[in-house]
Amino acid sequence: MVAGVFLTGALRSWSDRATDRLFLSREPDMSVVIVAIDDASLGVIGRWPWPRSVHAKLIRTLSEAGASAIAYDVNFPEPSDEWEDASLADAIRQAGNVVLPVELSVIEVAGRLVFDPAATLTPIPILTSVARAIGHSNTPMDPDGVVRRVPVGIHAPDGSEVRAFSVQALDITSPDIDVRKASMDRAYRVVIGYAGPPKRTYQTVAAADVLAGAVPPAVFRGRAVFVGSTAPDLHDDRLVPTSDGTPMPGVEIHASFYDTLKNAGWLTPIPPYALAGGLFLVALLVALLAAFLHARIGAPLTVVLWIALLISAFFLFDRGWIMDVVWPTLAIAFSYAAVTLERRITSDRERARLRDAISRYVTPSVVSRILKDPSTLKLGGEKRRMSVLFSDIRGFTSIAEGMPPERLVEVMNLYLTRMTDVVFEHEGVLDKYIGDAVMAFWNAPIDQKDHALRSVRTAVAMQEEVTDLNRSKLLPKGVKLKIGIGINTGDMIVGNMGSEARFDYTVIGDDVNLASRLESLTKEYDVGILVSEATYMEVQDQVLARRIDRVAVKGKSAPVLVYEILGMEGSVSARDRITVAAYEEALDAYFASKFDDAITKCEALATTAPKDGPCQTLIRRAGHMKEHRPPPGWNGVWVMHSK
Repeated sequence: MVAGVFLTGALRSWSDRATDRLFLSREPDMSVVIVAIDDASLGVIGRWPWPRSVHAKLIRTLSEAGASAIAYDVNFPEPSDEWEDASLADAIRQAGNVVLPVELSVIEVAGRLVFDPAATLTPIPILTSVARAIGHSNTPMDPDGVVRRVPVGIHAPDGSEVRAFSVQALDITSPDIDVRKASMDRAYRVVIGYAGPPKRTYQTVAAADVLAGAVPPAVFRGRAVFVGSTAPDLHDDRLVPTSDGTPMPGVEIHASFYDTLKNAGWLTPIPPYALAGGLFLVALLVALLAAFLHARIGAPLTVVLWIALLISAFFLFDRGWIMDVVWPTLAIAFSYAAVTLERRITSDRERARLRDAISRYVTPSVVSRILKDPSTLKLGGEKRRMSVLFSDIRGFTSIAEGMPPERLVEVMNLYLTRMTDVVFEHEGVLDKYIGDAVMAFWNAPIDQKDHALRSVRTAVAMQEEVTDLNRSKLLPKGVKLKIGIGINTGDMIVGNMGSEARFDYTVIGDDVNLASRLESLTKEYDVGILVSEATYMEVQDQVLARRIDRVAVKGKSAPVLVYEILGMEGSVSARDRITVAAYEEALDAYFASKFDDAITKCEALATTAPKDGPCQTLIRRAGHMKEHRPPPGWNGVWVMHSK
């Protein structure tokens, strides 16, 4: 886009002004000297215009001093006193190397400059007939008011040409130089290679000093002398690239043009289509840097590229080539900004997609923390100490058989929604649904020091939510839900598991399997929540729990102590505390092989808690052990042969 807009010529003045900053002072042509009609000369000789005999004396003085050419930038379009005109004409004729100016009325037609002969301001015939040459003194300004290029020749409608004032002077001093070799545009304009700032570049002497004989003739011998106004009140000055706010006298512009042509110091703009191609490549390179490198690397490299382009512009300018610096800068800026914007839009889109995806598994507060610090979400697998929860509906098969599929889906969606909300409320990660079962975990992907407590609180809240659901009228008549929950805390592997095409953020390991087995054991003991000893040890001060059994679950040979969570401290009844104490006394008797004592204590407990599942299970176990005495060294472990 930048390359295309550049070819339309847009921002030309910006480009020109930026190029003006590339000018550095250089050694001027020492064969050029300026005779200035300055304020000091006007003060000595008198107000302008001077008598033509004064001009005649000045020309004779310069000619006698040996000037190789006298470019006299003063127009004499109207006759004066006859003697005065004759005196000036005689001086011009005797010098034989005087160039006089002509001012043309110029217009641009189809990219070329054309002048109107009827509106030409020329010296009077008596002077033009004796002058060595006449050249146009037009120094057209660019749209921003700066003189950068001067035409070596301007044509009339009939095809005749008037050559530039400086070109005519060059033909006198250096006739072997072919100005047609200079770099020109369609209008035959040459970009001047200014040697320095106004009034400080070329040797300049005051006209009054020359007339007074105060300037040695050696100053002019063999040199091209440009005579013209430098006094501000005569309004013959223009802004140039090296002005820095100070206008340059017209005579110095002509001298600079002469210097440029004589020493091949013209400047050649890089062809537009070549620069457009360069802009395209620069934009492409910046886009690649921005797209495929991290901003910490891509941004500095882009700045380095821009600085390299500026250095290249100075290097080429020093060798006579003008490289636009505005459009490459815009190409770099727009390209980097466009790709950065595209990456930001993509990032925001991916961020929203990630938020939506993660929100299906974790609470919004966890999502915000992950998005604030994505490093907390590590890809791949890592070993962490975590807590994992499994829950399942008891008797789900019979419930499913007793209602239409459509109604079953409604009930399941209602139940799972409430369970998921509870998990999210306690900042857990929803791992998956397994039919009617729910699996969740804590302490990943972000650290949660109280992960065990969070999981237990979630389990208690899930049981309360089911109780509330059963009391509501949202379930079909006669349907009562009952769930079992198993929790374990231990070392697990968490991360993205699966194939390259499909993977899940999940946990695996023996401790995960133990939580699943504990959930299954809730059916065996007819309890709501079972936790492992590892979990209990981290939450024992926060909950009311009782030891249920020492069990070797299927798939594990090492026995584990299993605890039932009756509730959070502060929310349990005195009867619950009595039940816990009585049951643990019976369990201790059972572990000590005092089976009759264990049965007696459980039967006593049954009077106050007739539906206590663990107590009924312990009575059956103790009865079994009485009939099948355990081997010596038995430690009370009950081996489960099913999941």
